[in-house]
Amino acid sequence: MTAASIAKDLRAAIRSGTYKPGDRLPSEAALMSNYGVARMTARHGLSMLKDEGLTVTRHGSGVFVRSFEPIVRDSTGGKAGESTVTAEIDETGAGLVVRTLAVTAEAEPSEKIRTTLGLAEGDKVTVRERLHLRERKPVLFATSYLPAAIAAGTPIADQEVGPGGTHARLTEAGHAPVRFREDVVGRMPTIEEIEELRIEPGTPVLAVTRTAFTKDGSPVEVSHVVLDAGEFMLRYDID
Repeated sequence: MTAASIAKDLRAAIRSGTYKPGDRLPSEAALMSNYGVARMTARHGLSMLKDEGLTVTRHGSGVFVRSFEPIVRDSTGGKAGESTVTAEIDETGAGLVVRTLAVTAEAEPSEKIRTTLGLAEGDKVTVRERLHLRERKPVLFATSYLPAAIAAGTPIADQEVGPGGTHARLTEAGHAPVRFREDVVGRMPTIEEIEELRIEPGTPVLAVTRTAFTKDGSPVEVSHVVLDAGEFMLRYDID
């Protein structure tokens, strides 16, 4: 009996509903007894399911079937065209909490940001960093860059941007975003992203670069968004 065979049996039991989300799987000792295998074989079989995203390990408690209730990121929704992240609110009232980590009114942009925003040499950007949490677990990290000539001195450069968010403030200033472009890449996380999102090494992330344009085609915001791929579903309505 191989680790792959053990994983196959447990995978089938999970998919058939024998083991439901939140259920504890047999321990290494139980698998050793049931299959007549060494501990390393049993451990490898369980780790294969974890690598597939089917289970989670709770230290001191065991291996449990993962409960996947995806947060829906609807890129076609939101006021003023702003992307929304929605989640069902459970009976305890838990949902998504957005925490502003840092705001820099004037910063030197990278060459890529400068080019994307169409800035001249020496132009500055306003930078906003945010973290989205679900039941106190980080699930999304976002950094937005806007021309400081537009954002500095407005609520966009404040810790609290106000009702409607950044796009509402841009609209009030005469720079309403009306068109958006998104580039989405699935990849492995950086060390910093592992720490920020509190995910296991090897857990994939979705990296989204979203550029907002005004009616005349001028770019007014570039957002780099990193999402825990195990927590999100991306939704696009295409006409």
